[in-house]
Amino acid sequence: MATVRIPEQNRTLTEKAEIRAFLAPFGIEYDRWTVSGRIDRDASSEEILRAYDPEIQELNRRGGYITADVIDVTPDVPGLQAMLDRFNKEHTHAEDEVRFIVKGRGLFFIHPDTHP
Repeated sequence: MATVRIPEQNRTLTEKAEIRAFLAPFGIEYDRWTVSGRIDRDASSEEILRAYDPEIQELNRRGGYITADVIDVTPDVPGLQAMLDRFNKEHTHAEDEVRFIVKGRGLFFIHPDTHP
């Protein structure tokens, strides 16, 4: 589940349709894929990629993407702090970035050229 906070308007969006409608003018697509029943709680990277191959292939077709990978951000991952340090600073991308969070959460700040 996603939550979109719009501080300038003192608004919080939680419904899929309203999140999609709000993000679309900024060129951001939002979708949810079902996790429950598709993979085991401790599925490997390969199992996750295999389970979601139809969705990944559709994204690749629409966006022209070439690769997909899985990152595991759990306390027992070797070098975790170094990996987190890379993402802890605000950064931008010239190209698309697609994220599918299987468990846990991600925090993304979006600074569009035009404000809501």
